[in-house]
Amino acid sequence: MIQRLLLSSRPRRISSNNTLLDMKVIRPVLKHSPAAYLAKINLGTISGQQPTYKEYHLLFDTGSDTIWLQCEDCAKPGNRCFQQSSVPYPNRRSSSYEPLPCDQHQLCILGQCIGTHCSYSVEYDDGSYSIGILAFETLKFKSSHQREEMVRVAIGCGHQNEMKEFTGEAGVFGMSFGTRSFVNQVTGHSQGRFSYCLPPLTNDRFRQASTILRFGSDAPRITGLQRLSIRKDAGEPFYYVDLQDISINGRRLNIPSAYFAKTGFNKGGCIIDTGTGFTFISRPAYNILKQQMMQHLATADSSLRIGRSRGQLDLCYRRNPPFKGYNHLPTVSFHFAGGVNLMLQGDIAFVVWEGNRGREHVCMGISPTNEDNVSIIRALAQANHVFVFNLPTRVLYFGPRNCARNP
Repeated sequence: MIQRLLLSSRPRRISSNNTLLDMKVIRPVLKHSPAAYLAKINLGTISGQQPTYKEYHLLFDTGSDTIWLQCEDCAKPGNRCFQQSSVPYPNRRSSSYEPLPCDQHQLCILGQCIGTHCSYSVEYDDGSYSIGILAFETLKFKSSHQREEMVRVAIGCGHQNEMKEFTGEAGVFGMSFGTRSFVNQVTGHSQGRFSYCLPPLTNDRFRQASTILRFGSDAPRITGLQRLSIRKDAGEPFYYVDLQDISINGRRLNIPSAYFAKTGFNKGGCIIDTGTGFTFISRPAYNILKQQMMQHLATADSSLRIGRSRGQLDLCYRRNPPFKGYNHLPTVSFHFAGGVNLMLQGDIAFVVWEGNRGREHVCMGISPTNEDNVSIIRALAQANHVFVFNLPTRVLYFGPRNCARNP
């Protein structure tokens, strides 16, 4: 998700407060939900139960910087909870829960407090939000060899929360450039490096697949991967990349690069974001892509009939039997500065499903942006590619991979 930002003071960067960690144990599992990927965390220290932690699934989000989840106080009068698959976090029962004192920690924003405690407030482009207490808490990880590691990080304990596009998560696992993101809170051990490889959400072969986040020296080798510069703009936590054009089945559309240019604070440009499923590009660029895609499909597959839009999916078709699935659907490639290309195969660029009236539905998984013309390459378009982020050098490495094999 894109975190909405204010031009205000930001928390300062701090050094890691964790002891030496084995990064091969710090491997959060990523599982799929219908439209996103969720990071599993084991949180807190609660006596009188086994295990002594609580398990939650948080939305894996490279487009925001705060780790937060709903806490038990969201149920108090005047506060707000959204429905989740488990109970809100019982922070009062955790002996490792430690609220940050107001205005006395580097991760606090001056004057942003609830009572005597440092607070946080995050809002996202879809209207989702969370407001609550910022606190240190313990995350616990266990390897397949039963080796355990504990990581102390600042999390948001949400009192007032709303999740508009609910996918089963209890909160958000922020992984952007921001100071409060998980990768930056453990940067002394991760060296600001992390990687992931997402199995497709829309392909039945990968429905049960899961994968892991890797950090530091545990990230895969970059040999053979493409190298793409990422940019951080002042006051924004996003991973900006220089998108220049798009092609269909290898044919360049010659979209003016100005349609992807950044035009101001939180306006324009192109970002890499895992927080939600479908990719969005600026409306002027999308209009060209849509027109060219319709022309291509009209000649490539005469069985397709134009249909109505489906939710966020703008360009959709229907097909009577015999169904063809992803056959005859073209590749879509994003072209970046320096000759770097991200190619989406047909089963990644499109969504195909059988409807309840004996018809097959085919939609392009790319839609126009609603505001500010920000182009967002989201989770579905990143599937079956390994991504390795190096934040200190501001470089992103990526390449095709079978992500069901958990690289």
